[in-house]
Amino acid sequence: MTPRLMVNADIALYRAKGRGRNRYEFFTEDLQSEIVRTKRVADEILGGLERNEFVPHYQLQFDAKTLEVAGVEALARWNQPIDGLQLPGKFLKIAEELNVVSVIDRLMLKQTLHDFDQWQKARLLVPHVSVNVSARRLQDEELINSLTSLSIKPGTVSFELLESIFLDDNDELMVWNVNQIKELGIDIEIDDFGTGHASIVSLLKLQPRRLKIARQLISPIAESVQQREVVESIVQIGRSLGVEVIAEGVEIMLQAKILKDLGCDILQGYALSRPMSAYKITEFLGSRRMRSAS
Repeated sequence: MTPRLMVNADIALYRAKGRGRNRYEFFTEDLQSEIVRTKRVADEILGGLERNEFVPHYQLQFDAKTLEVAGVEALARWNQPIDGLQLPGKFLKIAEELNVVSVIDRLMLKQTLHDFDQWQKARLLVPHVSVNVSARRLQDEELINSLTSLSIKPGTVSFELLESIFLDDNDELMVWNVNQIKELGIDIEIDDFGTGHASIVSLLKLQPRRLKIARQLISPIAESVQQREVVESIVQIGRSLGVEVIAEGVEIMLQAKILKDLGCDILQGYALSRPMSAYKITEFLGSRRMRSAS
């Protein structure tokens, strides 16, 4: 077997392993290009972590009844020197393969707490911040020790967890970590509710502070009576459990009005605010305060 043929076989083997067991892949030029690109992006991610290129941007959340600011969600962004600001879809999968998602989570939390502290010192109204936390981070044995050292004020920070990671049979470390997180005064939010696997039993066990209805369920509510009924049923579940309900992906103000009428507590989406840097959030809240004072 020639050296080139061996390299090509290794590339196909790498792809086959990445897609699961008991399968085969044929080498193609496109496959080679994709593997080379993935390797390049992986190297850039590792370099970006060393150069602090991963930063949070923030999307404001609003009280559904008053449209006052109710909080912000921190969203990971990669400030890539050549290609500019990158969304998670461009780097998250490769970051997972590199096992550095937990590192990104830690960086996002640290910077978010710093920005939140700056907003508080400037007397800008941001009641709380929510930060996305991966399943891998919840399996970190050092998670609670690292959080204890941060002196987080109870009720000001929420950890946003994907619904899909909360099955009825979670591993013991993850469950223990979540319970300890709540003991530290950090709220738990369930993201993308309505698309994953969480059951009512899971919610009773977890007792989250908030549920965030998935944008896929929010998008059709202006046209579909059935979708409005689905969203309303989730709101009723939240009320019966004493859980606040957030609607994300609010794209038009008609959706905002419908969601308010259905009983949603908090709204988030482009109709109200796009994700912004910490500096832009400071400007936005400052100008909003000046308008309300005049």
